[in-house]
Amino acid sequence: MRTIYLVMVAFLALLFTDKSAKRHLQQSKNKIKHHIKVHHPGKGQNNIEDAVLVEVKGKNNLPESYYMDVESVICYENLCKIVPVRIVWNTIGEYQKYELAKGVALEKYEGEPYTEEDYSKTQKILLDNNSPFKSIRIDEILTTVKSHDIVDAVAGETLLELNEEDTVDGASLTCYTLWHWAHGAVVDKIRDITAANFSSKEYVAYLNSGNLQKQLFAITQLENQKVYTKNVVEAVKKQTLVNDQLIRSSVQYLEKSNSSVYLSTLKTFVTKGNSKLKIAVLNSLLHSNLELTSTYLADMSLILSAEVTYQEMSLFLRLLQKNNAAVTKEVLNKLMPLLQKDILISRNVYWFLQDKNLNAAQKAKLKSFASKYKDQL
Repeated sequence: MRTIYLVMVAFLALLFTDKSAKRHLQQSKNKIKHHIKVHHPGKGQNNIEDAVLVEVKGKNNLPESYYMDVESVICYENLCKIVPVRIVWNTIGEYQKYELAKGVALEKYEGEPYTEEDYSKTQKILLDNNSPFKSIRIDEILTTVKSHDIVDAVAGETLLELNEEDTVDGASLTCYTLWHWAHGAVVDKIRDITAANFSSKEYVAYLNSGNLQKQLFAITQLENQKVYTKNVVEAVKKQTLVNDQLIRSSVQYLEKSNSSVYLSTLKTFVTKGNSKLKIAVLNSLLHSNLELTSTYLADMSLILSAEVTYQEMSLFLRLLQKNNAAVTKEVLNKLMPLLQKDILISRNVYWFLQDKNLNAAQKAKLKSFASKYKDQL
């Protein structure tokens, strides 16, 4: 009977150990340690140190978040209380939160403990991408107090005057240290790791997410990796047509593509886009090295609607002048009605048409315009 009991105990122990091992293995698979080298501005210009960035995997084995354990404060004289703080980022390197181990607390100058309000305020400061700490040097925060030739304290109040909401009173150095961990060089490391895990499918999902920062991240990485598959370009096109904040990045991305993708997509932007997008397209075409065909210029002349703005008109005329040999009679004919627009636009059209090969009727309209506005030409 005793033998059976011992066998059962051993079996249960083995079963429990096996489950624990599997659970540990699963946790290990969900977290990948990346040994990186990072620079913190508070540690000197040339100081590069080793750090461990942990990537947390989610569904489909894709990155879900990242975290790194850092020092709460930089203190050269080793007189500050330094505790570990965990900084957490999302998949594109945006700071999310900070965490402290159980029983660990932050302290302010002269050992005063953090209050609940201080913890909340620190979180608010760290969430601010444009915090004043972005441009403050550590030597503008550090102060050294001496008494009887002994250094008594380091890292007092900042020598600069900060608004009350921009720092925790008595903990400016902690705020400075943590802000630069949260928004420093590690952000680029995170973005690189996420990009290395992504295929065009994930990029399209980010483009269609409605999240501006994810969309900009996707476009930047697609440009870096020179990805111009049909589904990706269509997603970029679709989102750019409805979001002006993507225009600059999208046009820059398309400028690195082949001429076919570049020209066809920009033509769609002119056909369906608003004035801001049309202006970006015309500027891009104007500064490209491509020679535009007469057919393409004729298609682009769709911009010459009744609602054409002065800036659009000016850029389009410069584009025509640059590709003068490809300007067709069709395009010239579409320009003639613009002599009836306001004087700023019509005068530009008149000057452009001066040396063009016009038919008799067009020359007559040009002469009539010159006679009517001779004092403004």
